[in-house]
Amino acid sequence: MDEPQERKCVVCTNYYTTPKILPCGHLMCQQCVISWMYSKPRAGCPLCRCPIVEQSDGSSSDTVDALPTDFVMEALVESARVLSKDHLCCVCDTKKAENICIQCQDKMCSSCAQLHKKMSATRSHDVESVSTVTPERLAASRPALCADHGDKQAEYFCREHRLAVCRACRSHEHKVCLKVSFLDDETESVQKSLNDLTKILVEAEQKLEQAIGQLTSRLQEVDVSEQEDMAQVDKTCDRLHKLVEDFRNKLKDKTRTSHLQIKNSLRDVKTALSNRLGNVTSHKHIVTRVTSVSPRPALIHMTEALADRVNSLDLSADLQGEVWVKLSSSVECCQEVVGRIEQELLTFEQQKTKTKTQDFPKSIIADLNRGKKPSL
Repeated sequence: MDEPQERKCVVCTNYYTTPKILPCGHLMCQQCVISWMYSKPRAGCPLCRCPIVEQSDGSSSDTVDALPTDFVMEALVESARVLSKDHLCCVCDTKKAENICIQCQDKMCSSCAQLHKKMSATRSHDVESVSTVTPERLAASRPALCADHGDKQAEYFCREHRLAVCRACRSHEHKVCLKVSFLDDETESVQKSLNDLTKILVEAEQKLEQAIGQLTSRLQEVDVSEQEDMAQVDKTCDRLHKLVEDFRNKLKDKTRTSHLQIKNSLRDVKTALSNRLGNVTSHKHIVTRVTSVSPRPALIHMTEALADRVNSLDLSADLQGEVWVKLSSSVECCQEVVGRIEQELLTFEQQKTKTKTQDFPKSIIADLNRGKKPSL
């Protein structure tokens, strides 16, 4: 059976163990996060380099414990392990298990699977071939069991203790709890919250992608403008004599530098938005996975954690005004330079017609002979 990389930690490359959701939306094993932070105190996410924690005054262990746990991924990993193991039939213990009961999650041989379907208690269960069952389906079919009695069906959810409980626990241990509701009602409520989160993340993702697209177009415009300005610089410098050759190079360097500064600024904004988009997309995938798989208790636990996380994300896709600042063109500068040089050359020529050559400063003649711009 294939083992998608999304179920494996990027640090230890094994199946996730207590997967923690980082601020960027990527996952790491709880112990891997602790080890990663211990070995590199200021290290960010190994995938995107985003900070793992903004500020931490406590220990690494306490900081990691505060990160939300991806219970859905935990259920997917456990289901994948169940499906990947080459178990013997859990009933007869002699034959290879080729089938699995979706509800009981027990693996059985063909003979025992037929008996399982005939028993009155399990007659309605879905028994399928192990090769056709996915971890997602197996995880989604997990029964909601009582937190205190693992063998009993959970029918209620205590919001005060954040636990799914059976009817007996509702009548005894949670009798005085004021915020106890039916598990199905609680599931329906958080399902609506997940839909709202999905809508928010999808809209934010679209806006960020649009903003990044605008920045890409803007960068292309800057490149075109740079090329046009450089061409104008070349055209202008070609009109000048060798005495302004050094000036040509300086003008080109200035133009290149000014556009490079603008492009660097735009790239910085684009990089920031790309990181923001990565965070939004990662959380959208988590919300989508929770929505599609959603073991009931895990669904309830994760919805609030994801809601808090999404509310803390920077979903802004607005581009600041400085991005659209009009580019300074070299055209006017070049025309002004040509005009000044032409005027200086005209003045120099007029002076030459009125004054004898020997009357000119020797420094000017020396500059002309060396091909330099005369100091007038």
